[in-house]
Amino acid sequence: MKQLSGIEAVIFDKDGTLLDFDLFWVKVSQKAIAEVLVSFDAKKDLLFSVLEGLGVRNGITDINGALCKGTYEEIGEIVYKILIENGCKVLRESVIETVVHSYHENINAGEIKPTCNNLVEVLKTLKRQNKKLVVVTTDTEQITRECLQKLGIDDLFEKIYTDDGKLPPKPNPYCALDFCKNYNIKKERVVMVGDTLTDVSFAKNAGIAAIGFAKSEKNKAILKAHTDIVISDMSQLLELLK
Repeated sequence: MKQLSGIEAVIFDKDGTLLDFDLFWVKVSQKAIAEVLVSFDAKKDLLFSVLEGLGVRNGITDINGALCKGTYEEIGEIVYKILIENGCKVLRESVIETVVHSYHENINAGEIKPTCNNLVEVLKTLKRQNKKLVVVTTDTEQITRECLQKLGIDDLFEKIYTDDGKLPPKPNPYCALDFCKNYNIKKERVVMVGDTLTDVSFAKNAGIAAIGFAKSEKNKAILKAHTDIVISDMSQLLELLK
C-alpha cells in the first residue's frame, strides 16, 4: 500500500469514519422519522419510503445518500416531498422544523460504537508519533462532543470543527486551511481521512491528501474512483503514515 511520508497532521471526519454510521444514524433516523410521521398524521409505513429516500436500505446507508452527506434541513426537504407525494397537506417550513427538532430529541436512540475495535489505540499511537489529530464534521458541537466522549477519544484531538452555523461546511476547505494556518503546518503535510465523496472533495479543495475509509465493497469502489488510497481498518493508517 502506498505510503504518505512527512505527514504531521491527520484530519478525521466523524460519522462513518470514527463512529459506526449505521449503528448510530439509522437507529436515530428510524425513531425520529417515525415521530415526525405521527406529528403529521401520516401513514406509519411511509417510514420505509423516507428511509429509502435518505439512502438507507436494509439498515445500510449509501455514502452518496442524504442521510450520509446531507444536513438536517436537507433531510427535512426529503420528508416534506414524500409527505406531499402521499397526499399529506403540510407546510414545508413546519416539516423541516419538526424533522430537525425530532432528530435532536432522539439523538440518544443511536448506538455509539467505533468503526474499528482498535480505534483508540490507533489514535493514541498517532499521537505518540507527534501527529496532530483534528476532527471536521458537519454535525453539531453538542452531539460531536458526546459521541467523542463515549468513544473515549475526545481528549486526543488538537482541534474539533463542528457545524456552528458560522463556519463554511465541507466540502468548503475553510476548516482545513484554518487549521494549517493556526498550527503553521504546510498543506503537503496534512491528510484527510473520511468515508464520503464530500470528505474527498474537501481534501482536494484544501490541497491536502485524502484517504478514503470504507468497509463495504460498494463504498470502496465509489471512493477508489476519486482517491488513490482506501482503507477498511484504522490500523492501516499506522503503516501508511510511517
